[in-house]
Amino acid sequence: MLDFDLKTLQLVAAIAETGSVTSAAERAGVTQSAASQALRRAEALIGAPLFDRGRRPLTPTAVGRMVASRAHDLARDAASLLADARAAAELPGRIDLRIGLVDSLAGTIGARIVKELADGALALSVTAWSGLAHSHAEALMRREIDAALTCDPMEGLADMERILLFREPYVLIAPRGAADELPSLTLREVLESRRLVRHSARSHAGRQVERHLERIGLRPPRAFEFDTSDALVAMVATGMGVAITTPLCLLQGLAHAAAVVALPLPGPGFSRDLLLTMRRGDLEALAPRIAEVAREVARSHALPQISVMVPWLTSENLALS
Repeated sequence: MLDFDLKTLQLVAAIAETGSVTSAAERAGVTQSAASQALRRAEALIGAPLFDRGRRPLTPTAVGRMVASRAHDLARDAASLLADARAAAELPGRIDLRIGLVDSLAGTIGARIVKELADGALALSVTAWSGLAHSHAEALMRREIDAALTCDPMEGLADMERILLFREPYVLIAPRGAADELPSLTLREVLESRRLVRHSARSHAGRQVERHLERIGLRPPRAFEFDTSDALVAMVATGMGVAITTPLCLLQGLAHAAAVVALPLPGPGFSRDLLLTMRRGDLEALAPRIAEVAREVARSHALPQISVMVPWLTSENLALS
């Protein structure tokens, strides 16, 4: 195969800009003969003339204009690649990390987790995918992401590894005006007097809530259902019902939190686990460090805000692994 390197492309671009092989050679610091040979090699490989040699100054053909234009983009990409490669060589443990973030994390402390991963000694770059937990399972299987910070244990998928980040209980949230009325009621009585605002059945939280209600024999009518926690908290804040959710989901609805109250869930409790999930064998060295970054951000930025909104919640209730 004929030689067709970046320097050849840059010479073609220089000829197009200067209109002269001689001027292009001087700019590149090569002889006129070397520049002419590079141009002939490029034309031989492409199979078309790049310049109209019957005109002075030399005028690029349509193909020549396209090649010259793309040469600048390739040179910029090559410089970026070189800089990234040098950074990787200096810190060989760092990678370009693609990570999924379940919505309640993405909308609360996700940005801080990404910042810590990128600013620390873990990742050269971080690409974060937010969304419902089930989308991350699909992305992991298609190798579109390297890991997920998720509440979905992905139990149906083989060859997955999981690190527990923290566990949080489900709580009952209600309009603030109901703070005195509801604590004395059973969950059945609460749901007989108030409509249940649900997490979407497409979400892991929604499915967990439905399983809990079925276990204790409750089947409240379906009225309102939301994919995002901030919309769910907003609906409760307007007085349209109560919801069963988690402290982190409540934090995602912080803009509406002043109008709601968080109460212990009447009757038997249940909780959800936040996990770092990845394919077995991937990120073996980095996974424990990523998990600790997520825990530390939760301790320093989520827990203080949750403690204000849910003051009765103890550190044992919100277990940071």
